[in-house]
Amino acid sequence: MKAPVSAGHVAVALLSLTPVVAGLSWPRWLPDLDTLVVRQEDNSDSPSPTPTPTGGADNNDEDSESTSSRRPMTPITTNLNTGGITQTGTETARPTGNGTRTDPPRRTTFNPQDPAAGVVMVTPAVTDGYQLYKFGDFVTWGWNYTNLLGTPTAVDVLIRNSNVPQPWTLTQNMSFEEVGSFTWDTNEYTNRPEVVRTPLLTDQYTLVIHDSDGGPSDAPEPGYLAPFSGFIFGLYEGQPYEDTNDGWQCASCSGAMGGMDDRAVGAAVVMSALTVLSFTWFVAGFGASL
Repeated sequence: MKAPVSAGHVAVALLSLTPVVAGLSWPRWLPDLDTLVVRQEDNSDSPSPTPTPTGGADNNDEDSESTSSRRPMTPITTNLNTGGITQTGTETARPTGNGTRTDPPRRTTFNPQDPAAGVVMVTPAVTDGYQLYKFGDFVTWGWNYTNLLGTPTAVDVLIRNSNVPQPWTLTQNMSFEEVGSFTWDTNEYTNRPEVVRTPLLTDQYTLVIHDSDGGPSDAPEPGYLAPFSGFIFGLYEGQPYEDTNDGWQCASCSGAMGGMDDRAVGAAVVMSALTVLSFTWFVAGFGASL
C-alpha cells in the first residue's frame, strides 16, 4: 500500500523546478512580457495619472502620449529644418520707429462767417500803376496776407496768360512767411526750350499765388488762403539801340511825325476853317433875307 502524497512534498518538488523554469527564455511568438505584467484590469471609473516617461523612453511614445492628452496644443517653436540645410543670409525686415502710429494733422474748420484769407500787393504798390517788365530783367514782388487763420506750410507762385491753357510755374513749395517776397529772373523763361516748352512772349500776364496744398482754381475757404490773381502786368522784348542822328525815326513814337503827317494835319485844319466860315455865311445870309 502506497503512502499518500502530502502538500509539503508537492511544494518541495515545485521549488526544486524553479531554477530550471527561470533559465528558460520567453518565447518570441508570445506577446511581450511587460505588456502582460503591467496591464491591470479594474472597474474603477476615476482617471489615472499618465505615467511620466523616463529618459530612456522612445520619442515616438512621448509624442503619442502628448497627443492623446487633453491639454491644449502649444505652438511649435523649435527649428523644423531637418534636411540638414544651413540657413544663409540675414534678416532684413526689422521694425522701425518707436512703434507708434502718427496720424496726419486734421484740418481745422473755422466759422463759416469768417472771410477767406487774401493777398495784398506791396511791391509794386497799387498806386504805382500798370507795370511793364522787359525780358532779361529781375522782377521782385512783395505782398502781405490778410484774414489768415489757417497758416499754410508753403505757397506756389506762377503766372498765366489768357491765350495759353497751361500756366508757368515760377516756384513751388516756397516756405511760408508773414511777409511774402519773390524775385524772378525773366531770362529763364524766354527762348529757352530746355527750360520751358512754351517760352514767354510779349503779352499781358497775371500773377497767381496759392497754397501749395491746393490748386490755383480751388474754392475759397473761411480762414484759409484763397488763390490770388489780382495783379496784372506786361512783358515785352527789348529792341536794339538805334541812333537818331543817323536818320532813324520811330513810327510809333508820339514825337516822331514825318513831313507827310504835317501836311495832312495842315490840310485838315484848312478844311475845318472853310467849313466853319461857309456855315457862318450861310446862316448870316439866311437871316438877312428874312
